[in-house]
Amino acid sequence: MNPDAPPPLAPEIRPARDSEIPLLDARLDPARLAGRHADRLRQQRRGDLTYLVAWLDGAPIGHALARWTGARDEFTARRARGCAHIEDLFVAPECRSRGVGSLILDRAERLAAERGFARIGLAVGIDNPRARALYERRAYADAGFGSFQMGGTYIDINGVQREWREICEYLIKPL
Repeated sequence: MNPDAPPPLAPEIRPARDSEIPLLDARLDPARLAGRHADRLRQQRRGDLTYLVAWLDGAPIGHALARWTGARDEFTARRARGCAHIEDLFVAPECRSRGVGSLILDRAERLAAERGFARIGLAVGIDNPRARALYERRAYADAGFGSFQMGGTYIDINGVQREWREICEYLIKPL
């Protein structure tokens, strides 16, 4: 263990609530996600996913979607049928490398197992070795699908439509 590393954090990890949307919009990656939290809560109410949020001292510091309907992109959905899917794992920069991502993954994995899933998967950008190292430490392994492109559009906090693209690989963990 690195003696110079900051101490781990112990946030509460739980599903988001409707009453928290304004705080989520303001505090969790607002340039990219402001306005999208409400849609995530609608999907959660339908039972399609659980929107997990990490809370520390009353503030949201991270999140992930645990999607029970599988991956939404066609490439992955065809190859990982019956697999729970984690999407958009994010930890605030000032809280990274302090165990928050692992705690969010722990909760998502437990929920997937409770729902009867035997596997859980996620896409990781090939240019994100730090995230991939976290997933591999947690027993996620390359699913063998090869690399693929993910992307989409979103409206940023200023009302400007933005496009994103990422080359990914898919990792799966048995539960």
